[in-house]
Amino acid sequence: MDSISKMPRSKLLAIKRWSCFIAAIWLQSISGTNFDFSDYSSDLKQIMGINQIQLNSLAVASDLGKIMGWVAGLACAFLPTWAVLAIGMSLGLVGYGVQWLILSQIIQPLAYWQVYMLCFLAGNSICWFNTVSFKAAIENFPSDRGMASGLSTSYVGLSPVIYSGLSSILDPGNPSLYLLLNSIVPVVLGVILAVILHVSQSQMEPIEDDADRKFMILCTLIALGTAVYSIVFEFLPHGKRQLELVYFGVLILLLLAPIYIPFKVSINSLRNEVKVNAYISSPEQHNPTSNERCEVGFIETEENKINIQSLDIENPLQTLQNFNDIKSRKFRLTSVPPLGEEHGTLQLLRSIDFWLYYFVYFCGGTVGIVYMNNLGQIVQSLGYSKTPILVSLVSSFGFFGRIVSGLPDYIQKCRKLRKYRPLPRPAWIGIWMVPMFGAFFMLRFMNPTSSVVLYVSTAIIGTSVGAISAIAIPISSEMFGMKSFGVNHNILVTNIAFGSLIFGEVAGIIYDDSHSSSGMDKHPKDSADWHLCMGTQCYEKTFLLWGCVCLFGIVLCVALCMRTRELYESIHKKQCQEIDQN
Repeated sequence: MDSISKMPRSKLLAIKRWSCFIAAIWLQSISGTNFDFSDYSSDLKQIMGINQIQLNSLAVASDLGKIMGWVAGLACAFLPTWAVLAIGMSLGLVGYGVQWLILSQIIQPLAYWQVYMLCFLAGNSICWFNTVSFKAAIENFPSDRGMASGLSTSYVGLSPVIYSGLSSILDPGNPSLYLLLNSIVPVVLGVILAVILHVSQSQMEPIEDDADRKFMILCTLIALGTAVYSIVFEFLPHGKRQLELVYFGVLILLLLAPIYIPFKVSINSLRNEVKVNAYISSPEQHNPTSNERCEVGFIETEENKINIQSLDIENPLQTLQNFNDIKSRKFRLTSVPPLGEEHGTLQLLRSIDFWLYYFVYFCGGTVGIVYMNNLGQIVQSLGYSKTPILVSLVSSFGFFGRIVSGLPDYIQKCRKLRKYRPLPRPAWIGIWMVPMFGAFFMLRFMNPTSSVVLYVSTAIIGTSVGAISAIAIPISSEMFGMKSFGVNHNILVTNIAFGSLIFGEVAGIIYDDSHSSSGMDKHPKDSADWHLCMGTQCYEKTFLLWGCVCLFGIVLCVALCMRTRELYESIHKKQCQEIDQN
């Protein structure tokens, strides 16, 4: 303990920062509880005796829970982290737990509106976990927010793989087990991580150095290895419990691998302790001259602590005065600040750039999420029985997409490449929407009953959705500021709820209309096939619609890039200056 207490403050902050980040990764790995809806949706549909439109509405209800996600963002600014996690765990325990009781036939099916509210609570619980994880990534690594947010959110793609692996070990072939795991696992792990996870309320900007960036690259390589394994995992021979235990054990070891980083930071700090003490004890080194500048300083105000790099020792009071002058500059409540400055809720809603950004996400990431929500029925209508494999596959490729979404940040910081003008970050959303557009048209105009077409299209959509959702996190903080990030980003993702409502409803109408025209409604009403549509006609019009919406989103993204070009040029110049100073 004495050695730890004697560490330089910057090293202690680095250990705490990385521990917090790794905890956020683990929290994300079990928070994607909505991704396995397709694994049990067909059984829920049969037990409740509902049609496809009503089933789609239950998926929409889960996404509608994100409308109240701004409450999680607001709570995260005022409540301790453990309290925010406790609220999310409670909502998930009730939302998924009662559904498990229904699907297990332990209790009689509730009224449709009651199950709808349970799905709403379950969907909202995810927002509380996500908000904590997003803030932990961005606030601890503000200079590498693209890579940090991409890495932390990438692990949410492991959730279906983790729950599928646990289900295969405990009770394979029991769809209700997914709901039980969704309700219990986040509670158990959340209680453990609440001790480690701490989102700083002080708005203090951490110091990042070359070592941090090297560790970030190492963490990315570990995540890539985990992503590859999660994809291979689905094609390994399954069936024997011993094999399932081995596969799942390897997955857990890969999840634990990033913990090497905070341990490595701690070991390096202890090794350098003698050098640090010698530096502090040396009068020549400890007392800088008047012409020198401090590497870092902390100015403590009544509200928070601010980290100031390159603080001029000659005139520190003037520096503090200039800072206070900038801080006291206020915009009127109804005015819209320039991009890159802090936006309150009313200012955000009055911003044209926000609504343009909103509909870009609406036409891109949201359409892909609706596809994932309907994947169970799509697979069933095409005559396949391997829904869990495809659900895990789309999530695994989503994991991969979230990881690679942060690579442009690393490329831009390479000294050899920084002379090239980087693309605005929103441009990468448009780039990822192009293959998703192609995947929908592939499903429409090629033979979707071919396993190759279905698997390739699903993998493309999963990768694109993962990348878009990860890219959106740093964009929200860069365009509208960090102060209200939790609230602002949760306002953005309300488009998922509205998109699920609109696109899911239309898909359900087309599905039921195709089912009626195919003559399947001639089955007795008590038959399991009463609400079942079979054939490519069930979703071919829906695929065409989703592809056209995605194409329109690409056009909107071009407009957003033009409006944010100056902002991202200034961000790039600032990053180049930081590299030169280091």
